[in-house]
Amino acid sequence: MSIITGAELLTDRERLLKALPGGEVLQGIMTTDRAEGALYVLSRYEDPQWWLPKSKDTGNHRDSHRKLDFTRISGEQLCAEAKLVIARSIWAENSLANATIRTRFENLVHWLNWLHGQGIRSHTQVTPLVALRYVQYVRGLTLPNKPGTPLSGTTKFYRLFAIELCWKGLRATASGFDHPWPDGSATALAGMKQDRKSKTEIIPDDVLKQLFQHAESLLRQADDLLAHRDAVAAYQPRSKLPNTQSTEKTRFLKTRGWDRGVAALKQTLTNLRDGCFVIILATTGIRAHELGQIHRGDWFSQVRDGERFYFLVSRSDKTHAGKTSWLCPKIAIEAVNVLERLSAPFQHGLEAALEAAKEAEDLQEITRLRAISGAVGLTKSPPNHNNRLTRLSGASLDTTLKNFTKALGLDWKLSSHQFRRTFANYVVHHKLGDLRYLRDHFKHWSLDMTILYVMNEAQDLELYDEIYAAFDHKRQAIVGHWLEPDTLLSGGMAGHILQMRSRTEEVRTYKDRRAMVEAISELVYLRSTGIAWCTNDTGVDCAGGQCEGCEHGCIDDTHKPFWEGLYLQQIELRQIDDLTDSGLKTVKRTMERCIKVLTDLGVDINRLKEQLADAKAI
Repeated sequence: MSIITGAELLTDRERLLKALPGGEVLQGIMTTDRAEGALYVLSRYEDPQWWLPKSKDTGNHRDSHRKLDFTRISGEQLCAEAKLVIARSIWAENSLANATIRTRFENLVHWLNWLHGQGIRSHTQVTPLVALRYVQYVRGLTLPNKPGTPLSGTTKFYRLFAIELCWKGLRATASGFDHPWPDGSATALAGMKQDRKSKTEIIPDDVLKQLFQHAESLLRQADDLLAHRDAVAAYQPRSKLPNTQSTEKTRFLKTRGWDRGVAALKQTLTNLRDGCFVIILATTGIRAHELGQIHRGDWFSQVRDGERFYFLVSRSDKTHAGKTSWLCPKIAIEAVNVLERLSAPFQHGLEAALEAAKEAEDLQEITRLRAISGAVGLTKSPPNHNNRLTRLSGASLDTTLKNFTKALGLDWKLSSHQFRRTFANYVVHHKLGDLRYLRDHFKHWSLDMTILYVMNEAQDLELYDEIYAAFDHKRQAIVGHWLEPDTLLSGGMAGHILQMRSRTEEVRTYKDRRAMVEAISELVYLRSTGIAWCTNDTGVDCAGGQCEGCEHGCIDDTHKPFWEGLYLQQIELRQIDDLTDSGLKTVKRTMERCIKVLTDLGVDINRLKEQLADAKAI
């Protein structure tokens, strides 16, 4: 490991860049990093393996994820061409994250090894026909763990994009070749549309409810669990034998009220940590790598109009926004504080390891330890990775979440990236007024989105964009459902919608039905009253609970269960012997309201009465 100055690096980089097109034997500094204020060389161009700098990592990947091993590529010339292409990607004007470089490298390996298998030793031999053969080859590939299942469109795109990358990176060199598909693109050949929609699934309400309830239950036990941990750590067994020591510790814990043993305590503490991750992910919309970048004390609060708002602080490397904050409920801060206490023993171990690295002048280890110091997600790697201290990686977090879900007996393949879209969806439902679970933890989102963002402009702006997009998607789905020809509607606004559906000229005004729905939904203010959809954006002339007769109210089949329940409830109330005359009149009026709405929605009132009679007979 050699220390260099910035001037030396720039001089060497300029020389290497000028030499790239010539194709001669290339040597020089490829990647660097910093530690203790010193700039040091990570990799040289001539090395068989390049290491990407820790500073360009999202922070939740294993260290091996930063290694690019060119010995995996068959053929000396193809390997040399691969280095040219990857070097240009690393030195691109728009700095790329390590994950992007890694993805490019992996797909480049697939392409080059396929070429070698075809007897092609250089890109100078690549023609559009060769590229087309690779397209056919990629289209025929299946998932290794699911025989017969073809690759996803995204995977096929990245495989084919490797050819475009080589064409662009080599065109000014002796290895240049013609564009692989002059009239096409990797996107089109992979069968993908430019406006792809997210395939990330939203966590079902019943699954998230059980996950959150269990996580919250563990959080409420945190003080007791951590007190047990600290007490047993300070306890000095009399025996020198490990098995006997474990027995002594178990007896000691029983005196403290914990009778499940040392192993069970350790597992429950792990569950507590994982539950804290669930709480933070579910209530903030933070990404996995941003969760990994949360450090001790990384939060603050401020009071606005008598109400306290909390903000979680981390680092966002995906958007290169640096320090970023997320609006969150108090429970998320409580979870972070518990994670701080849980990770305290690891932090003490890290500080000792850092001192040892300084004494050994191991600059790379110093860089690594400084990057993770203070992280609330500190953990130890498995024994086969030397039990060294590290930060929970994205892959490990997904494994952790799956285990947390499985332990509850839930049939759902949970992953960290599902939480962000689920969070945006919950914010939308809260703003529409129909969020049934976690309402207290989302109440701060009742304010106007612009006001919330202006409170702290260091927030994750992309998350706000995703919330707006989710709101538009939900609103379009609701309005689109109203405009379906067979959707039954009730309420004062139903007549206007039915008239709109009958006007064929309305559709001709737009490119297609989807465009019509998008245009109309943009004009509709929407919120839920629980019994109907309200489109009154002023709040003036609101009758309060009389949506079925209001010109702004629209009732569709999603509200049918409420009106059926209300009607059956009135039938039972009418049978009360001591009901007053005024009470009886109220019941009668309510029944008439219900009958009108339910009839509009296609409900057989007589059958509904029979269901009530059948239920009583049982």
